[in-house]
Amino acid sequence: MSYLTITPNINQNIYNMKSPLFFILFLVFIIHTASAADDVVYDVRGNKVLNNVPYHIGPVVWAKGGGIKLTDKKNNNKICPFNVVQDPAEVNIGGKFSFTQVAKENYLKTSRILGIDSGSAKSGCDVSTFWKIDDAEAKAPKNLITTGGLFDTAASCFQIVQYPKPTSPKIHSYMLQHCPYFCGAGPHTCFNVSVVVDNGVRYLASSGTPFEFVFKKIK
Repeated sequence: MSYLTITPNINQNIYNMKSPLFFILFLVFIIHTASAADDVVYDVRGNKVLNNVPYHIGPVVWAKGGGIKLTDKKNNNKICPFNVVQDPAEVNIGGKFSFTQVAKENYLKTSRILGIDSGSAKSGCDVSTFWKIDDAEAKAPKNLITTGGLFDTAASCFQIVQYPKPTSPKIHSYMLQHCPYFCGAGPHTCFNVSVVVDNGVRYLASSGTPFEFVFKKIK
């Protein structure tokens, strides 16, 4: 299990401290934290990413594989719901995904609750196209991202976070976190979304090193 939690633990004794400098520094910390928590998300060309509009998402360095897509096969067998995977070919930009925030805003922002929609359902699999994770604390396949979720529910509760150590400082890159508690259930933490390799297939799941990705506007 891998997760990132940024939760300042402020002791109640701060209210008894009388140092003006302490309160000034504390106020600056709160202002900085609040502004950093809701930064606008940008695509690979530096444009603001629109809320509830389809985009391609993929790695910063495309030599490490292609874009994110759905697959209806596992071990050569048909599956439903579909798994969310990274295309092995760097020339493939992947599928189209809409990131929809619970808050009604024009642009995506970091650290906001959202759902991820894969678009129109494929024939032969009559389930929702929203992403979900059945059990973020479990091992595969329970921690794999699949379709079949419901918007604004614990299993489909995600947020975008700025990647802490970006590959390129000139490119806006991000990571996903699965935060079921924010939508009403689950452990009080967020789980990093990473790439898990099984039989050569690169699945998105809730364990390991966070997957660094960029948004790419659909032409």
